[in-house]
Amino acid sequence: MSEEYRKALRRGERDLRRDTSAGIYPYLPALDSVLAPGDTAGEVRLGTMEIPLDMVAGTRTEGRQRSFSRTFMPVLAPTTEFAAKWSNLYAIQTTEGFRDPVKVYEYMHRFYVQEGNKRTSVMRYLGAYSIEAEVTRLLPKQWDAPERRLYGEFLEFWRAVPTYDIEFSREGSYRRLAALLGRDLVSPWSDEAVRELTSTYQYFRSLYQRAGGSHLDATCGDALLAYLSYFPDERLLDTPPSIVVERLGRLWSELALAGPREDVVLVSEPEAEPTSRGGVLSRLSYHTPYSPANPLRLAFLYERPLATSSWARAHDAGRLEVEKRFNGTVQTVAYDNCSSPDDFTAVVDAAVEQGVRVIFTCSPTLMANTAKAAIAHPEVHFLNCSCNLPHSRVRSYYGRMYEAKFVTGALAASFATNHRVGYQANVPMFGSVAEINAFAIGAALVDPKVKVRLVWSTRGGDSLYHRMANEGVTVMSGSDVTAPWDDPLALGLYQMVNGRVHNLALPVWNWGRYYDLIVQGLLNGSWQDSGDAARPQAVSYWYGMSSGVIGLSLSDDLPYYSRKLVDQLTHGIERGVLDPFAGELRSQAGVVQPAGSPRLRELDVVSMDWLNDNVEGILPANWHPVDETSLAGGLGGGLSAGGVTGEARP
Repeated sequence: MSEEYRKALRRGERDLRRDTSAGIYPYLPALDSVLAPGDTAGEVRLGTMEIPLDMVAGTRTEGRQRSFSRTFMPVLAPTTEFAAKWSNLYAIQTTEGFRDPVKVYEYMHRFYVQEGNKRTSVMRYLGAYSIEAEVTRLLPKQWDAPERRLYGEFLEFWRAVPTYDIEFSREGSYRRLAALLGRDLVSPWSDEAVRELTSTYQYFRSLYQRAGGSHLDATCGDALLAYLSYFPDERLLDTPPSIVVERLGRLWSELALAGPREDVVLVSEPEAEPTSRGGVLSRLSYHTPYSPANPLRLAFLYERPLATSSWARAHDAGRLEVEKRFNGTVQTVAYDNCSSPDDFTAVVDAAVEQGVRVIFTCSPTLMANTAKAAIAHPEVHFLNCSCNLPHSRVRSYYGRMYEAKFVTGALAASFATNHRVGYQANVPMFGSVAEINAFAIGAALVDPKVKVRLVWSTRGGDSLYHRMANEGVTVMSGSDVTAPWDDPLALGLYQMVNGRVHNLALPVWNWGRYYDLIVQGLLNGSWQDSGDAARPQAVSYWYGMSSGVIGLSLSDDLPYYSRKLVDQLTHGIERGVLDPFAGELRSQAGVVQPAGSPRLRELDVVSMDWLNDNVEGILPANWHPVDETSLAGGLGGGLSAGGVTGEARP
């Protein structure tokens, strides 16, 4: 009996004891015991290929289950025939190598050995990365669960890039990886491109494990995708190992967030403000180190020039309001036209040099650059105006604009005479679908027969009313921030009367109030670290009408009962007794949740990917909320989908 078998046996016995004490089944899982009758929809023979050994999860049948630990180490006594055969196979592999491939079944991106369990065990003992195998794929019958959808995306990736090595835990990741590499998954990649990707992955994997990445929930593929999003412009294989490892150390918390957990904390209401008497300064905690002699310095970065961007000007007005309100305890500086990465980096470096310790970047398209700057300047607090773009080092802030849309939807239906209203959406980002649906639900509460005609704006396109003219729609919800090029009055909710725009209501942002709330928290010391590398959290402020950051501006000539309708609905939302996403919800495809259900979770509202049953229209092709990071630049993409653009959601 070889000494190597005894060493492998000791490892197997150790693994058995560890798993047993942890309450984990200590032997190999058998695929036949995992699958229930009818779980599969057929099989596909893929041929012979190299497969990663760490994806070999078990055996096909129960016969050899108890011969190995869960880690494929042997557990039978050294005196058995099994031990002699294992030792013989070890000698063959170390002298001449195995000649025949093992036979495996692949199911849901894991392999189960039909023939060759001992060979697999020997290779695992030797620390090999892969093993040659004849692979037969078993296709699942059902595809509606998240893990099944993710596997379906892997199959899409496989058709273009036939390699098993790379695995993700989040939907949309395979497409984002291809986009980062300047490719797609529509057509097969060349052999050279496949070799380049697999070499890159294996190089990164070795360094990731060296740096301790195995303690994170994220897969190595998740970590690679996050790494490439920060350093997309260089060839990883040309980057020295020391630099990669150093970067991994700085990106640890971001890599942890790349995994499957939902660690985005949505703060839906601000903390109660201090109620001490006196002026603004008396509202500050006596623990604050800031004063007019030692002010808190803030910087505001805008993507576009102030002269041409109404979105940037709205934020800048809020900046000036905050600076005035705190009477010298807070000082601010603004930088516009920061869209290019080089300009952004230069501005941040200059601001930090001037003593700025809090930086607001006022567009979701700036999140990628913001996250990189946060890594480079850990002494600075960064906030980005977006929702649900998870970064542990960057807090985000946005508004529950869907509440205002719910109210304007009800108002729109009260003015429509033909059960039809129009709705123009600007950018399909997180939260915007909730706004569409809230508008449609509000309209249906007033008129159960109403239909909401949804269109997506395009740069330089006609106004909404021009697009709706042939459909007989006269009441419309257009852009809330930027008027269309051909009619500066076509903002918010309006009605066409005798060919002229009659404004009814306009949802508004109160950025001065929003920045006041955030700055109060900073001055009062309520800003806490968002987590450590072991359990990081991404924090997103998502305030609404109750906190005063979202409101409605009504036309002076709005009829009395229309104004009363708005007041009643607004009051119900502000008190928390009215919510468009509570109770039964119906999408174009059917019931989303039954009657009597509580309101949707905040994360489900933010990432909504369905349209209400009275909406006539579709979401842009190939759009899904998990792609928001790429839409907003978080993974190198631009803020557009299917040609959709617009400054109202910058």
